[in-house]
Amino acid sequence: MDDAREFWIFADESVQDGELFSKFFGGCIVPAHRHAEIESRLAERKEALGFGKELKWQRVTDQRLADYQRMITSFFDELRADRVRMRVVFQDNLNVRRRSPEELRHEPYYKLYYQFIKHAFGLAHMPEREEGTRLRLFLDRLPHTEEHTAQFKSYLAALPLNAQLRDKRLKLDLSHIAEVDSRAHVLLQCVDIVLGAMAFRFNEKQLIRPPGTNRRGKRTIAKEKLYKHVLAEIRTLKPHFHPKISTACEPFPEGSWSMPYRHWLFKPRS
Repeated sequence: MDDAREFWIFADESVQDGELFSKFFGGCIVPAHRHAEIESRLAERKEALGFGKELKWQRVTDQRLADYQRMITSFFDELRADRVRMRVVFQDNLNVRRRSPEELRHEPYYKLYYQFIKHAFGLAHMPEREEGTRLRLFLDRLPHTEEHTAQFKSYLAALPLNAQLRDKRLKLDLSHIAEVDSRAHVLLQCVDIVLGAMAFRFNEKQLIRPPGTNRRGKRTIAKEKLYKHVLAEIRTLKPHFHPKISTACEPFPEGSWSMPYRHWLFKPRS
């Protein structure tokens, strides 16, 4: 994977205002020249499992649990083969100061999304190439105004000028930062499942019971089982992985780039 001349990052966001944990962002990075084969392989697996619609965490049911588990295993097969690497960032609400409604509406979302792209994939520790490395970003459709979105993209396009990344000769043109429909990208759909599973379990949604009953719903139980399956897949890559803390770099600091899967518990300085 490290010998690629161009990398593509696919990124998505999940729960932004959870009761216990918020601001979930997730994404995967792939070598550009291998993207088509990876997407094709995952799409074939998805079709073989009988999924006619987009894979989404919100669509997980008891009846389709086994198929979702098989699909996630196929996704992690790509990580185990070092064809794909995935990253997740989130915040513990205890670390977040109170903000005004206007601050909460836009600024923290884009600030953390920017930090996620800049740091989570370990771009500062990617292999150096004399001719530089090209980067393209594919972001699931952004939820805010065109003005805020355009400003966000302009900040991302300036990443190669950052002091931490300048030596990497990173090439990222504004025209190569695209909003995409996740229905057309199975990789993004798999990211959605993993990200949704983490947001679900971190916010203790597995404990929810329908009003007037002491029993959990079948869908809630199925989602908890899928979360456990995702966790088991991650632990094939890092046996002592703890989901709610930042994953240690192994080796340090190059592991921030080379490790197949990592979590980042973001803690604001203020």
